[in-house]
Amino acid sequence: MPDVAIIADDLTGALDAAAPFAAHPKGVAVATEPAALAAALGSGAGVVSVSTRSREIGPAEASRRVAEALAALPEGTGLFKKIDSRLKGNIASELAAFGLRPMLVSPAIPDLGRIVRDGRLTGSGVAEPIAVRARLGPAASEAEVPEAATDADLLRSVRGAAAGTVLVGARGLARALARQLSLPAPPIPDPLSAPLCIVVGSTDPITLAQVAALKRARPDLDTVEAPSGRVPSGPTGPLAALTLLQAVAGADTPPERVAADFARGAAPWLARARSLVVTGGATAEAVLDALGIASLSVAGEALAGMPLCRAGTLDIVTKSGGFGAADALVKLAAGALR
Repeated sequence: MPDVAIIADDLTGALDAAAPFAAHPKGVAVATEPAALAAALGSGAGVVSVSTRSREIGPAEASRRVAEALAALPEGTGLFKKIDSRLKGNIASELAAFGLRPMLVSPAIPDLGRIVRDGRLTGSGVAEPIAVRARLGPAASEAEVPEAATDADLLRSVRGAAAGTVLVGARGLARALARQLSLPAPPIPDPLSAPLCIVVGSTDPITLAQVAALKRARPDLDTVEAPSGRVPSGPTGPLAALTLLQAVAGADTPPERVAADFARGAAPWLARARSLVVTGGATAEAVLDALGIASLSVAGEALAGMPLCRAGTLDIVTKSGGFGAADALVKLAAGALR
């Protein structure tokens, strides 16, 4: 039985919440979709994380998927519900699947500058303060929403939580739980090897600023634009040391279709890479589907909050669209040299 099961509404969330546990002696297994959860549970990993892929679907179906994931877990497993650190998605309906259990809720990520003060989420990337309880639905009646301005605040809250409390939060709360379990900090892996492909499906301003910084810093960057997710024909020769594949504005196309087309068109490029960086939860899910990858092992963090995972010989770093410093992609690409 795993010590902790993480249920997230998208893949980048499932991975970044799992990364703080990377030093667990039994390892960390991540299921990229609900159908892969049984295999992750059967791996013997000490921490299991699953993406229910429910961020962009209807609330009733989102609740059903979370309930199915809960039903598959061994009784007594510690529960962590990963939610978006800016409180996007079907939070109320997904928490309803847990029933009226005691909950400790904090979307704070203090090292990113996102904190909870007076019950409101505020800070980096949050345009206006957000009342946390207002996003919880009926679960608010059973929820504690502590002040969280520092990592120490989060650790104190986790240590004070009663047995059986469901932890509901983002990477900051996951880090606090890992410390409560006396796990070492995630290992720092070697730099990503060339050829490296950076796959950008997110249009979040934070990611776009990171892409702009990468283009300025790396004149050797091979940029391939995909209007509405339509990638040009695959490479005819060896990949450059560093390739950027980016979905850009085009004809009006549903987001889910853009992600699927983008991933399918990117697959011939990615099949030649040794390392991948993928931004955006929907993009990450679609890319791994296109590559036939349903499960990942978490090896550490390439940068804070950006997990490094392995699938066979392929290294994969995922990054939420609204996450990271302006030079994040520049740093991730530093090892991709020839």
